[in-house]
Formats: sequence, C-alpha cells, structure tokens
Amino acid sequence: MYRGLWNFITKYTDNSHAVSLFLPVMIVGWTIAGVLAGLLVCTVAGKDLVTALADMFCAGGYAGLIFGLFGGCLFLYRIGE
Repeated sequence: MYRGLWNFITKYTDNSHAVSLFLPVMIVGWTIAGVLAGLLVCTVAGKDLVTALADMFCAGGYAGLIFGLFGGCLFLYRIGE
C-alpha cells in the first residue's frame, strides 16, 4: 500500500515535493480508516454512536499517528537507503 501510493505520487510530482505530499496523505488516510473501523465496531457492537464518538476519533487519531506518520517515515527511510 505504501509503495503503491508512493509510486502514484511520484508519477505526478517530482521527488522533492513527493515527501511533502506523501506523509499528509498517509496521516489523513489512516485517520479516516481508523474512524471508519471504529464506526463499524460500534455499529456491530450495538453501542450508541454519539457517546462513542470521542473514542472513535481518538482511535482514528492514533491510527493516523502510528500507521500514517511513523509508518510513512519508516517507509521513506527504507527507500532512502
């Protein structure tokens, strides 16, 4: 997934701007994925979505931080070697 997004971004931009675009897209994408996963879990578990809203956004934020930012940085570090 990381490689595919990187190839897509570098196809349309040069390498100097690709990093500036890659990390924010990864963070936003993983945040949205985390919120949607939380929404799915709360729906399946039968919880009230309004009361679980803060938990869903917290889980989405952590997913964006861990998988988006740190995962994206580790990916960029590996392709830079």
